[in-house]
Amino acid sequence: MATTDSRLILSTDYELFFHRSGSVHKCLLEPGERLLEFTARHGMQMTFFVDAGMLRCFDRHAAQHRELAADVSAVREQLRRISAAGHELGLHVHPHWEDTRLVDGAWDFSDTRYRLDRFSDDEVADIFASNFELLQDLSDTPVVSYRAGGFCIEPFERIAPHLERLGVTIDSSVVPGARLNDAAKGFDFSRLPDTAHWNFDDSPSRPATGGRFCEVAITPLRVGHFYFWGRLVDRLSGGQRGQQFGDGLSKALGKPEVLRRLLGRSRVSELSMDDAKAPLLGHALAAGPSRRTWHVMGHPKLLSGRSLDHLAAFVDAAGIGATQSVAAYAENVRA
Repeated sequence: MATTDSRLILSTDYELFFHRSGSVHKCLLEPGERLLEFTARHGMQMTFFVDAGMLRCFDRHAAQHRELAADVSAVREQLRRISAAGHELGLHVHPHWEDTRLVDGAWDFSDTRYRLDRFSDDEVADIFASNFELLQDLSDTPVVSYRAGGFCIEPFERIAPHLERLGVTIDSSVVPGARLNDAAKGFDFSRLPDTAHWNFDDSPSRPATGGRFCEVAITPLRVGHFYFWGRLVDRLSGGQRGQQFGDGLSKALGKPEVLRRLLGRSRVSELSMDDAKAPLLGHALAAGPSRRTWHVMGHPKLLSGRSLDHLAAFVDAAGIGATQSVAAYAENVRA
């Protein structure tokens, strides 16, 4: 076991899949219960970044679909219990839900806008105000943190006034060193140093001492191309890797990014408790034995019993002394 008293920030993106959405029960409710049980057993607090636009879309269609109405009620009840248990509810915005339709009982994402920069200023203002109001109604504490859908935080200056107006001054969308080469949902944090947190004003890519916003970065992990070859084999064989709880399927990446992952030496990814990446938690500890702050993220839909076992082993091996939500960590470092 590590001899240092390390800190762990734990966060998860509470959402469905963006391709074949999967069911609410398998992607949200059942793994959400597993997370509640796991964190209670280990005395952990964490942040659930809730895709509030998803819930708004559910509301728009629930009146005509009895099963969806029951799902909406169950999700709200679970989120209230999550908040009552002392966990943070953070704002997570995937704007494609603004255009999503329910067709023959399935969510149709075929003609949707993935990034906020494809929406008008008035549309962006409405998305943030309405999503925030919905989430705040479910939370016992003020909603103060944000994670961009797909890490697509830029251009931040377009959303900064809306976040600040709502009192949301903490962001957690950055994986230092990571880059995604994809026209629809790409991002580039390749020039940012591996730092646990920093302040900024106009962009998390431009740290500023005394800035209005605080970035709580996700811990990066360098992954070799053999890992991605394994993922490709799993994808071609007809499903996701391992024994994940969720029953949906993510949208495939574009060809340039796939080739970069398969043919490059390595790439930076996020440190994750998801089923496919949780076995790498031990590698991260070996690669960064002197690290004092770890931020592990994940998704309920991508968790598994195995991945939670890997997370528990990592917590023990890293000598974690405290597990915090994103907001609790930011409050401590700002003090």
